[in-house]
Amino acid sequence: MIHSHVLSNGLPLLMERLPYLRSASMGVFVKAGSIMEQSEESGLSHFIEHMAFKGTATRSTRQIAEEIDMLGGNVNAATSKVATSYYARTTDKDLGKAISLLADMLINPQFDQIEFEKEQEVIQEEIAMEADSPEDLVFNLLHEGVYKDQTLSQTILGSKESIASHTLDSLQAFRSKHYQPANAVLSVVGRFDPAQLIDWSEEAFSKWQGQENRPFPENVYHTKQQTLTLNKDVEQAHICLSYPGLESMHEDRFAMAAFSTAFAGGVSSRLFQKIREQEGLVYNIYSAPIAFPGSGEFTVYAACTPKKVMRVIELIKDEAALLIKEGINQQEFMQTMAQMKTNFALGMESAYQRMAAMGSVKLIHDKTIDQKETMAELRKVTLRDVNRIMRLTLGHESVLAAVGKQISKRLK
Repeated sequence: MIHSHVLSNGLPLLMERLPYLRSASMGVFVKAGSIMEQSEESGLSHFIEHMAFKGTATRSTRQIAEEIDMLGGNVNAATSKVATSYYARTTDKDLGKAISLLADMLINPQFDQIEFEKEQEVIQEEIAMEADSPEDLVFNLLHEGVYKDQTLSQTILGSKESIASHTLDSLQAFRSKHYQPANAVLSVVGRFDPAQLIDWSEEAFSKWQGQENRPFPENVYHTKQQTLTLNKDVEQAHICLSYPGLESMHEDRFAMAAFSTAFAGGVSSRLFQKIREQEGLVYNIYSAPIAFPGSGEFTVYAACTPKKVMRVIELIKDEAALLIKEGINQQEFMQTMAQMKTNFALGMESAYQRMAAMGSVKLIHDKTIDQKETMAELRKVTLRDVNRIMRLTLGHESVLAAVGKQISKRLK
């Protein structure tokens, strides 16, 4: 059972006690991601995450690294489109130390000019690494097109130009605006004593102040049919065929997930069987609903040799048209729901997965949803629901994004 508590500084604390474990997972989720950034702030959420590991008022960079290793678990951070998370997985006896360390990194970062400049170089290398990943590039290209001139069009890392233009002052200003207890959530799952956990959290986060909860900016998916291309000298052509989808927490989200699973979400799915198994045109093909606050998309991704790209696109569209005409059948529906229920149950055996799901839902939607509620929602999904949301989705015009060698010529 999930228990809620609010610390004296306004930081929400969610707790789920699993006493049969010998470990605990904890995370702090801050509403600071690329969706929250103005164009001149692009990349700052991710930059701040990097700086958290560069020392605090009481710990040097090396001391932080040594304490992480001494914990023997996993201490890390990640930035997404919607949030930045700082998390730790450790044994129950070291949970108090992990909370103390993460809180110090989060609320007392030592923003040093020399370390700032070093990290600018590190992030430039990370951007260069992303530029060598055509799968990342094609999704960036897609979002740039369908969310044009809106905050979701921006990459998480920012551009080399934006990172080079940031100063220590702009970093601190962005952090002050978004890093406030009311704009964050602390989530803990595993073996712990609830009263002791509250005491540890009060002590660790007591100096963190701020009561502003910043809303997510509005983003709208541009439904205009378009083809977006990026010519890049790589061996394969990487494509995304995208349709308008559902916002996060939409009541039809489980029906959408079921449609995606049946279409290209597993080895028995239509696109996997047709395009990989029967035709042998691809190694990797999948579909996924991607949901954000207020908007979302449904996207099919595939990678193939450039000479096969038109055939792959044609087959995806043919299967989509066939699906609209015939619908998903009962056998496909039963396989899909069995797969989804099993995957959910297996995922919930991980304290980390439970902690991350609990924290992110609370941060984004101010809700707590336990595993029984989710499984109950899965059981409610009907074949009619899946076919309805499938036809609604595939009935829209699609947007094509493609990255590859002379890809713009191939797609003319």
